[in-house]
Amino acid sequence: MRNYLRNKIIVSILTALLVMLTAVTGAFADTPLKISVLCDDKAAAEGFATEHGVSIFIELPNGHHWLLDTGTTNIYLENAEHMGISLDNLSGIAISHGHDDHTGGLTFYPSLKGAPPVYGHPYIWHKQYGVKKNAPVRICGMPYLARKYTQATFKPVNNVTKLDEGFYFFTDVPRETDSYQPIQGKFFNEDGTGPCPIIDDATLAIKTPEGIVAIFGCGHAGYINILKAIKKKFPNEKILSVVGGLHLKKASPEVLKKAVAYTDTVKAKGFTFYGGHCTGENAIAHFRKVYGDKVVKPLGAGRVIEY
Repeated sequence: MRNYLRNKIIVSILTALLVMLTAVTGAFADTPLKISVLCDDKAAAEGFATEHGVSIFIELPNGHHWLLDTGTTNIYLENAEHMGISLDNLSGIAISHGHDDHTGGLTFYPSLKGAPPVYGHPYIWHKQYGVKKNAPVRICGMPYLARKYTQATFKPVNNVTKLDEGFYFFTDVPRETDSYQPIQGKFFNEDGTGPCPIIDDATLAIKTPEGIVAIFGCGHAGYINILKAIKKKFPNEKILSVVGGLHLKKASPEVLKKAVAYTDTVKAKGFTFYGGHCTGENAIAHFRKVYGDKVVKPLGAGRVIEY
């Protein structure tokens, strides 16, 4: 009788543990990939501050939280608070490139609890200069305080690097097609030569069961080039979604046609397109004309996307 009761208790305990484990893993499996736009040039809803810049908060299915870029000022912090998002204890901050409209918010890095590591191409530390018509030359790279506060936690990244489960950072993307547009007369190297090739440009790629979600900061390496690099790494995967600044603002009609044509060859079922920052209204309109309003939407601060 004693052995029977003991065995029954053991079975009950094991059954309870199995139920708990199933509940936990089931909840984990149902957790979506969630993307929240903390900073963009325009707002997706009323009540959100805007500025020229990008910052995107990413919640992975494994519960880890990441940030892509920080905009120009502290607006990403204000909008995060407005959205009820905590930026404490981030797994990391991925920097798409060193321009100040993507790194300026790092001057508020000390306010982020947990001192998250900052990942980026080594070139983001190089000084870069901007020239606009009838305006003096200005430094447009990472601000001094952003450099100072993050140098101890900076982790250089080259080529394709896995940062988290199903979460990859693409740098050093080959500039092969005319979807890559050097910025003439605006961004010069420290020695005064130009245009700066912005070799530090980087893009995030997140694997989902339905395909790859590609999150761009600016896409200086070229829309097609970047998607080609992702497809080279994951040849059996389709592109589920394109999100962020795609640097197609001054793209010619021919380049836009090529961008759509290539998208047709790699897009997954349920493909979506969220263009913001430097994508350009003409580019968004061009993609919308082909794919429709349900597929193509402006990004905008305050937008939340789930996959």
